[in-house]
Amino acid sequence: MRRDRASSLFPLLLMLALAAASLWLERTVQSPERDKSGKTRHDPDFIAENFGITKMDAAGKPEYILSAERMRHYPDDESTHVLAPRLVQHHDNTNPVVIRADHGLIAKNGEEASFYGGVVVVREASRGQSELRVQTEYLQVVPDRDLARTDKPVIITAGRSRVSGVGMEFNSRTRQFALQSQVRGTFDARK
Repeated sequence: MRRDRASSLFPLLLMLALAAASLWLERTVQSPERDKSGKTRHDPDFIAENFGITKMDAAGKPEYILSAERMRHYPDDESTHVLAPRLVQHHDNTNPVVIRADHGLIAKNGEEASFYGGVVVVREASRGQSELRVQTEYLQVVPDRDLARTDKPVIITAGRSRVSGVGMEFNSRTRQFALQSQVRGTFDARK
């Protein structure tokens, strides 16, 4: 009798072992469950049109103003994409520097901005200085360090003088340029 009972339990135990092994195998091979909260997707959490943001210095004066036709903020990487951006940097006793582009990307916390397509940087003419204009296809700006740089071709014009090159660094506070390579230029020596 014992033998009959043991032989009748063997198929049942075998089936239970196979079921447990199948369940374990399915859980092991199956990809992890996808996050359905939306945090990992690159979807905007807000969109703004015709907006402007002003950062003030400690004295309450505008340090820089960013405006654009359209802005999309993405929570997964905290990036902000802007269409037709315009960045105005103010400095004491000098004309502001204005940067325009087709579109831009602002990194998390606004510590860095990249401008793409038809980038134009202009410092208006003032007493004893002609207008300064920089043209390129890409420009990275670090506002808190007053630094702008590119690794693309650049054309700089000031009055009737013109300099071109590939790669540039510009300090907007000291107004100093450093061109990296293939530098060519013509200077108007007239006073």
